[in-house]
Formats: sequence, C-alpha cells, structure tokens
Amino acid sequence: MSIAQWLAKDTQWVEVNTHQWVESLDLFNYVKQVWTDENYVYAATLVGLDIIDIESEQKYAQLTCSGGFTTVWSNDDKVYLGTTENGIKYINKTCISGSIFAPTELYSYLTDYVEQSLTSDKIRYIHGNNGFLMCCTAVGVDVIKKEPHGYRSYTTISGARKCFMTSTGKCYYSTCSGTSWELNRVNVSLTDWVTPSHVYGDPLIASNEITDMFVTEGTASDGVSNTLMVATSSGVFIISEEDNQYAVYYTQE
Repeated sequence: MSIAQWLAKDTQWVEVNTHQWVESLDLFNYVKQVWTDENYVYAATLVGLDIIDIESEQKYAQLTCSGGFTTVWSNDDKVYLGTTENGIKYINKTCISGSIFAPTELYSYLTDYVEQSLTSDKIRYIHGNNGFLMCCTAVGVDVIKKEPHGYRSYTTISGARKCFMTSTGKCYYSTCSGTSWELNRVNVSLTDWVTPSHVYGDPLIASNEITDMFVTEGTASDGVSNTLMVATSSGVFIISEEDNQYAVYYTQE
C-alpha cells in the first residue's frame, strides 16, 4: 500500500514527492479518495474520514463511521461524503476543530444530505462546482443545483464510476460495460438526459479502466476549449476538446 501524496490545491492523487502524508496506511484503513483545500487534506477511508493539517502534515481531526466513506469532495463551506448504502452525508467546515496531538472526533457533526433525492443511496463518486453537486451512484448520475431554487437532473445507467463538473456546468463521467470503458460529456444538465452530448469512445480508451479524471478549462490551443486528463489502468490520456486529439503517457510496470 503506497503512501497517499498531496499538493495544496484541489488535488486528489499525485505521483510526486513535493509533499507526503507520512502516516502509514494498512489494509484495514486504506484511503478511498483524497481531496484538499487551502487548510486540510480530507482522506475518505474504509473506516471514516481523516483530516490532515497541511502546514504540519499531521492528522488534525477524524470522523469514524461504520462502513467508512467511498468518496469525498468539499466546497467553501461543507465537506461532502459518499457512503455505500446511506447516500450523501456532510459536515460543515465551521465544525472542524482539533489538535495534531489529540485529533478530535467529529462524528456528532455528521449530517444527512436530504435536499434532493438520488438515483441510488450507493454513492461511488462526488464532485461539484459553483453551487452544484454531481455524483455517480450504483444506478445513475445525478446533478443537483443547491438551494435556493434547487433542482435535480439525472440519467439512469448502472456503470457510472467517476465524474467531474466544470465552473461552466459541463459534466463529465466515466462508464463501464463489462471490460469496455467510455468517457461521457453533458454540455447542459438543466433537464434529465438519456444520451450524453459527446462520448469519448476511442478503442484505446475503451480498453483501459478509467480510474480518475481532471479538466482544465480554456487550456486548449484555441484558448476556449477544455483539456481533459484521464487516468487509466495503463497511463494518462491528455485530450484536447478543440479537436479531440490526445496524447498518451504510459505508466511503467
């Protein structure tokens, strides 16, 4: 089990040695996902949530929960957590307090997210942007506009795994069917959808498991289109939305 590594700006998994969370991990407490803000690293694990103070690189607080969490994402005021059978939960960031000498238990602050219903209470992945939440569940993909004037749009599909939402509202999500993978994009999610706006179904992508994704906005050569970084089981695909051309950086065994 490798050590979880992080950078101090909205990153998840990073294969560099700039910083390291030096606490050893074991098979009974392994990390499912990592998210960061300016102050903390949030690590969703099989037994709950660890909150690491970035400055000291030490555990500052924790939230122990039966069944643990499958995914974690935060905005300016809340930390959202996905569960295997109980939907989305969250804690307010104002509740985070602790000490690197005696990390505080935050379970009493854990709250059910009930603003909108979901396609399933089995949450596989959470992301969001600008007042929106996006999540992949066991049977679909949900996009939630938070209150005021909240609404929910969704699609039903059993193979959704990872997702990403840009500041302009474009939604990306990966799907798998058997051993075949696709990357999908929805340009506007104001209503429910059946067919995505675009499918990145290149045979080379399809043959590799999509393990995560990140989108940088307006970084293609035309200064408008997005660039997609898609982590797969064999390497990283860098895709330009300007012309849908891509480069592949293969991992070493």
